[in-house]
Amino acid sequence: MKKNSFKPGVKITIFFIFFAVLFFSLGVWQIERGQAKTKILNQFNSNLKKSPSYIDNKSQKWDRVYVSGTWMSSQQILIDNVIHRGIAGFKVITPLKIEGLNKIILIDRGWIKQNEYRDDIPEINIVEQNETVSGILELPELGLVLSDNLVTDEWPKISQTKNFDTISKEYDLELYPMILLADPVHKNSLEYIKITPTNMTPIKHYGYSSQWFLMFIVLCLMYIWYGFKRNEK
Repeated sequence: MKKNSFKPGVKITIFFIFFAVLFFSLGVWQIERGQAKTKILNQFNSNLKKSPSYIDNKSQKWDRVYVSGTWMSSQQILIDNVIHRGIAGFKVITPLKIEGLNKIILIDRGWIKQNEYRDDIPEINIVEQNETVSGILELPELGLVLSDNLVTDEWPKISQTKNFDTISKEYDLELYPMILLADPVHKNSLEYIKITPTNMTPIKHYGYSSQWFLMFIVLCLMYIWYGFKRNEK
């Protein structure tokens, strides 16, 4: 009996090479993404355990810092559509004029429940006094937005995003280039929502990686099977 030779054909071979490289590359990419997310989570969790240091120009994202200054109650921004424990509400962003500098830093004071009617803005007034605030620095991404009009015109303004580049345009004074999520221990803090430093866990990335590698293996087996099957007499 004549042995079947392996001749899958030029077109099938080109198809196989293209998708085999694609599937394998995507698997490797997901592993690299998982490793990067693991590094971010480790750094974030490590920073949470540190005592805060006074904020300066060398402070970085996820650093625990503290800053002294005076609240600016008249220029607050409410971040819309923040769901907490199944309830709709706002994140309250309050500027703090940094002591000794002509610069402000945006403080995330926490979450507040939305009133029954959306036009009824929750009570967010704060005494314009000097205070020292500690917390963790963050730099939120733009995320998914469904409108071109991201920020309303009148104070307190309502924003559809917490993205720093978007809401910083509403202020005339120079801003510190990150937002400070205030610790929940301060007297002017609202309900605290813990930061999620990544939008996808490393485990999910590794899960997607295994799927891409499985597709790569299946494709290889199909290619081998077809190469022999095609030449059966």
